[in-house]
Amino acid sequence: MNKEVCLLGRLVMIERFEYEGYWWFPESPERKIKGKLRFDPKEGASLYLVGSQEDLQTIPEVNKPKIILGFSSDGNKITLYDSLFSKSSIHVPGMIEQWFDVTYVLVGTHFHKAEDIKFKSASIRFSYLDDWVRVSGFKIGFLKKGGYSIRYKLPKDFRAEVSNDLKVNISFGANYPALYAVQKEVYVKQEAWIRIVPLEVKTLEYFLFTIHHIQDFLTLAISEPVYPLQIKADIEAEKLAVSFVNVFYRLPRIADISRTLYARDMLFAFKDISKQFGLLLRNWFRKRELLSPVSDLYFGTLYAGEIYLNNEFLNLVQAVESYHRRTMKNYELPEAEHQKRVAEILNAVSSKHRLWLKEELKYSNELSLRKRLREILESSKMISDELITNKKLFINKIVDTRNYLTHFDPTLEEKAAKNEELLKLTLKLKTLLQFCLLKEIGLSFELIKKSILGLIQRKYGTLDSDV
Repeated sequence: MNKEVCLLGRLVMIERFEYEGYWWFPESPERKIKGKLRFDPKEGASLYLVGSQEDLQTIPEVNKPKIILGFSSDGNKITLYDSLFSKSSIHVPGMIEQWFDVTYVLVGTHFHKAEDIKFKSASIRFSYLDDWVRVSGFKIGFLKKGGYSIRYKLPKDFRAEVSNDLKVNISFGANYPALYAVQKEVYVKQEAWIRIVPLEVKTLEYFLFTIHHIQDFLTLAISEPVYPLQIKADIEAEKLAVSFVNVFYRLPRIADISRTLYARDMLFAFKDISKQFGLLLRNWFRKRELLSPVSDLYFGTLYAGEIYLNNEFLNLVQAVESYHRRTMKNYELPEAEHQKRVAEILNAVSSKHRLWLKEELKYSNELSLRKRLREILESSKMISDELITNKKLFINKIVDTRNYLTHFDPTLEEKAAKNEELLKLTLKLKTLLQFCLLKEIGLSFELIKKSILGLIQRKYGTLDSDV
């Protein structure tokens, strides 16, 4: 195995690595083919095979084999799950090269069928998790007669019951220091992990979905994109020789995560919500279906990196509009009154235009963006009063800018926000959306106000403007 980076002897998902070895399909275990597996975090995994025409004819007839098994030159059992045939070429008579794109790489054991890929639990190391948790088992002091005192004890887990059939814990791990005949140094590194423990064994897809949702929770809290660095999934040890497998998959938009973050850089740190951790995470999972159309748009602006300001603004407007649609009254009149009004209007026009007008009135009972913004500002007064000087102007500017960037109506060009004004408008929209999401998961208003306004001050200075 060749690898560019190895952390405490373990592969991490944000680095490239390669495995050379022999590979085969479960349908033909007797025909093993030489090849190389490559993994790149942004491009995903690919398998290169080279062998005789007879050996490579063992590929399943479908171009998307669910399982490919491998045994690397350094002794690792590898399962490639959900692969797709990419291309092949013939260089000399009888010898063929073939390539496969691979969705998931499972290092540690062989799963012969897709339905066998199930796990008891999973432990995940996320980027910035140590910075967010900020719990240390080290105690370092000076001795009166010279020297140092260094003691280490693993911190206790923090446990959260997300639902009746799911527990999520924050746990800690550390490497055991090497011992020498003459001890000249001691190296101990602590790491924080998120441990997912369902009530019963679950599929890989279940764990990946849960990991992604926890990733979003941490991204909301930290206010920076968060990524899984390592995933260790626990399997039935009594059936297999190993107790866990390492899981790898593509992370297409990963950003630089080398810097250290501090609590002041975040919306809230773990110490702010340690007693509420279970409640907040439970609410986040419970409201997943309700909030996902909103949070997906918000997180999209964070993970997109250097997104165009126009696109970021439009995404946030759509997110705010979606939040109102899903959490507040979404109509002007009760449905019966609205239908009566529509019927009266349709009866008043000629049959020639009635069908066209009926289609135009299809969504006429829904609130306008202007009214939605007004209600959201009213429901978030503790933030909006501090953030926005002239709310009427703020709403007008958002509506005009949204309409211009959507339809490019030349009559709105002068009214639309641009450059620094658009930047401040976008940041204020982002702040309102953060307030809405934090309110939904149950964070106290006092902490929301302190964290949001404090973060704005530290990151952007002042956002004072007419809008």
